[in-house]
Amino acid sequence: AAVPARLWGSRSRCTGRLELLFAGTWGSVCAEGWDLAAARVLCRQLGCGRPRLVPVPCSPAAAGASPAVLQQVQCTGQEPALEHCILQPGHASSCS
Repeated sequence: AAVPARLWGSRSRCTGRLELLFAGTWGSVCAEGWDLAAARVLCRQLGCGRPRLVPVPCSPAAAGASPAVLQQVQCTGQEPALEHCILQPGHASSCS
């Protein structure tokens, strides 16, 4: 099933904080497993070219993030969209 994604909190649709629509809820993704390969897949899915920056999860940009809906995302970087990656559901309480 498709996993809609958006970058939120910026004037550009290709920058901002990642949120995914997972099980009917828009939420954030835990940093565990999120890397440049996953960012490549996201940018491909959104039609945003190549990723230039993957901020650290505890940066000020992460403040005020929506509750986590995914504990882990594992991508090789070759997938056409995030739903083709390994997605492990999770909750804010399990996210450090």
